[in-house]
Amino acid sequence: MAEGSEIFDTYQKEYDSLHESLLRKIEGVGVATGEQKKLLYNQAERELEEAEEIISQMEVELSSLAQAPRMQLAPRVRSHKEDIKSLRQSLQKHASDRDQLLGRPGSHVVDFEVSSMDQRGRLLNGTERLQDGSRRLEGVQRLALETEAIGVQTLDDLNRQREQIRRTQNTLSTADTWVAKSQGVLRGMQRRLVQNKILSYGIITLLIIIILAIIYLKWF
Repeated sequence: MAEGSEIFDTYQKEYDSLHESLLRKIEGVGVATGEQKKLLYNQAERELEEAEEIISQMEVELSSLAQAPRMQLAPRVRSHKEDIKSLRQSLQKHASDRDQLLGRPGSHVVDFEVSSMDQRGRLLNGTERLQDGSRRLEGVQRLALETEAIGVQTLDDLNRQREQIRRTQNTLSTADTWVAKSQGVLRGMQRRLVQNKILSYGIITLLIIIILAIIYLKWF
């Protein structure tokens, strides 16, 4: 199955269930007679409308997805629309005998009862779909809150990491200062060492000159 949203997957499950139910009812319309046929016909019409509504919701959800999953799922939605179109044609073909459905004498009372049942079914189905929509909305809101909490936590982590980096930079700056001071001390010590060597060489040279002068005065 192509990767999509959880809401789209829920619509897909509802569509699959309706599709199977439609196949059974349309097949039943083809073999049933009398009031049973009318009842199955009305139920199939109602489920076709529900399926078309689910497909519309799929298209809305599809528009909110990223490009990659949208391109993967769009052909499936188009295929569902073609399936519903084909099922509607098949239903009309099975129910072509309109006299049996609507014109038989004495069937007006039954038709009224079937119509009332159909309206009650539509109301109940509308209520169920509203409840499903509310549950989905609550799920989306819950997901949004969880995402917001994760975002806040991520920002807090980033702030802590920034403070750690800042402290590390301060430590490195202090270390650089001490290194510079140490280098200055080493250079001063090196200069004093050179000066001491020069002084030592001067003293040794002076002593040699004095010794040579004493020898010269003593022997010459």
